[in-house]
Amino acid sequence: MEITMFLELLFIFCARVIDVSLGTIRMILVIRGDRVPAALIGFVEIMVYTVALGLVVGSLNNPVKLVVFCFGFALGILLGSIIEEKLALGYRGIQVTIDAEEYGIAEELREEGFPVTTWQANGKTGPKLMLNIIVKRDTAKAVVDHIYNRCPHAFVVMMEPKKFSGGYIKKK
Repeated sequence: MEITMFLELLFIFCARVIDVSLGTIRMILVIRGDRVPAALIGFVEIMVYTVALGLVVGSLNNPVKLVVFCFGFALGILLGSIIEEKLALGYRGIQVTIDAEEYGIAEELREEGFPVTTWQANGKTGPKLMLNIIVKRDTAKAVVDHIYNRCPHAFVVMMEPKKFSGGYIKKK
């Protein structure tokens, strides 16, 4: 294989990885309501995509280009999701149901600086305590791990709040 063909295939592959990774991040920003950064990323994303697509569509008689294009797409999905996870943009809502006698966990979390709202509930097996917690995404796993270490049978629901205001959490 000549060097120009290899470089073209490498470009197609890298362009797809880049544009799909950017697309993943763009979608997260759109969901969060960050329209301007999403639009700027979208501009770059579609430019890279169009150039790569042009190299493939102009050469449909070369199936290697199509396979490289598709493989770049697949790897872009993986890479984009890893990047998004590392960026940990936004917040997580954590709703926890625990046995009522485990009420001390709410104070523990508050002492660690997490905003916790509680209320009493009734479950199938008796009195329960509900906890509502909003945390930055990069701390959500640590909070859930703390809950499970203290209450292994806790029922935990993680949510992705789009907007919120008030309360004790500092958004920025």
